[in-house]
Amino acid sequence: MRFATPFVTVCFVASAMGGAPRPAAAQATPSPVPTAAMPLEELLAKARLASGAPYRYHIVSRSKEVHDGTTFDVTTESQGLKYRAQSCAKALCSGFYFDGERSFNTNFNDTALPLSSGVDGLQITLRAIASYAFTDPDFTKNGGTLVERDPVLRDGKKFRRISVAPRLGALLDAIIDPATGLVAGVISDERKYAFEFSDQRRIGSQVTLPFSISLNGYTFTKYDERSALTTELQAPSGIAPDFGSGSATIAMQKPEHGATPIVPCTIGGQSASCALDTGDSGLSMSLAFAKKLGLAAIGGSYEERGAGQYVSGLAKAPPLTIGAASYPSANYIVLHDLQQNGYDVILGADVFARTRVTIDFAKREVQLAPPSTGASGGLPIGFNDFVPVVTAALDGKSVSLAVDTAAASELGLSSDFSQRHPELTKNTSPKLWLGAYEIKDLTFDAPERMQYDGRIGSALLAHFTVTFDYERGTISLTPRANDPIVRSAQAE
Repeated sequence: MRFATPFVTVCFVASAMGGAPRPAAAQATPSPVPTAAMPLEELLAKARLASGAPYRYHIVSRSKEVHDGTTFDVTTESQGLKYRAQSCAKALCSGFYFDGERSFNTNFNDTALPLSSGVDGLQITLRAIASYAFTDPDFTKNGGTLVERDPVLRDGKKFRRISVAPRLGALLDAIIDPATGLVAGVISDERKYAFEFSDQRRIGSQVTLPFSISLNGYTFTKYDERSALTTELQAPSGIAPDFGSGSATIAMQKPEHGATPIVPCTIGGQSASCALDTGDSGLSMSLAFAKKLGLAAIGGSYEERGAGQYVSGLAKAPPLTIGAASYPSANYIVLHDLQQNGYDVILGADVFARTRVTIDFAKREVQLAPPSTGASGGLPIGFNDFVPVVTAALDGKSVSLAVDTAAASELGLSSDFSQRHPELTKNTSPKLWLGAYEIKDLTFDAPERMQYDGRIGSALLAHFTVTFDYERGTISLTPRANDPIVRSAQAE
């Protein structure tokens, strides 16, 4: 029952699509084909009427997925071009959010960080087709284009094929059943995928939606229930801090632990040592500290990105206070082996996402301030699984480096990158260009498996005062006075 053309289903999570989206302007515009059938304007009106115009509603859908023996409850929400997906195993959830232009990952505290700094043109068009927004009379008035192409065949029946390109969107083809007026799928010849929509059902008296979606012939999603609401789709909220009268400056603890930024904090009135770790995807605490708070961990055997390998589960902890900054109750991953690192709690992406964090390694001070305060500018950052990543140059070769404040080393390279460039690790005096600064005489970690080319650790960051501003997508660097291994481009 597949269409007689390379066909792909509509997956809304960027990772399932693969590849970077491209705007429609960068692609060849298909030539229109003459048709003696219903004019395109009438077909769009029929589709809008038959579907009930889902883009006007807040659509909530639920399904279950099983991976490696674990069952996940999946909830998706859409409204117009906006889209959310959340997958939960017991109490541990992660997900995806599209705000109509950009795509974000979300973690177990609903903190969202962008997948890229650019517009996600592919998601724009997928959402425009799946929600029937392309049938809205205002679609072309707002800069979108619609071009009819040659029809496709399914079981000997012709389906109308409309190339859809919203303003800022990629170019994809919507497949419409001319008999029902419903969207039957989405095709991309260029990307070699085809989504197919089936089991179309009326939701109440409002809209008609598919309950089964397949991708290149394989079932991708089967919904258990779908509903159309009049409420607004809410963006991910994360953990919003309260700074009281302003920023908070805190002295670092335990200088014997090198440059790792550890500060005093309290959770539920209990004193703790908190490590600021940009390499952690959320919040974590030791099993011993969770017991001290009287918390019961839910679930187990979860893999956390960051310190700690043996996970006890997820615990809902009381509010967190760091100096004058306070954070509401939140979920923490509970790690068996955390205290051996010299701290009780890890403050990762959840804190950095909503806080402007400045670490002065020379003064051994940390300043927490509302996001996007202070001067703008700095080195642009992207994110890989909630970890900040910068582009630098190592001995003239471009490298993508994660910035990990809890890693003790200066510079680590991935095994893949080291194999491609063995000459770099053999150099006894490598030079790294990081923004406007040249850093020489670096030492390397032994190569290890990473999702990026390498990693900057706290031993390198200790040569700077570093400001992380995730909301602006920047890291600002100010070198220590008279630092022997750091040279500014302005000094040349």
